[in-house]
Amino acid sequence: MSNTKLFVAGLDWSIDTNELKQIFGQYGTVIYGKVVTDENKRSRGFGFVEMSSHEEAQACLNNLNSSVQKKRQIVVKWKEDKPAGQA
Repeated sequence: MSNTKLFVAGLDWSIDTNELKQIFGQYGTVIYGKVVTDENKRSRGFGFVEMSSHEEAQACLNNLNSSVQKKRQIVVKWKEDKPAGQA
């Protein structure tokens, strides 16, 4: 199975899940997007995105990694699956 899941770091604190989906949606269909928040619902500055195809995910990686979003340079990498039994 081709990888379609991405990890996104370096997000500006003001970027929420909807805006994250909009940014990545420029390159295809976003199946899932989430900005990780703390217990007070404040952004932790990173999130996850799943695209509908490997090609779309690759386009996001190629175009958005090291791009500047709201004056912050973001990092986009393939999400690494944890081995079974690890949280």
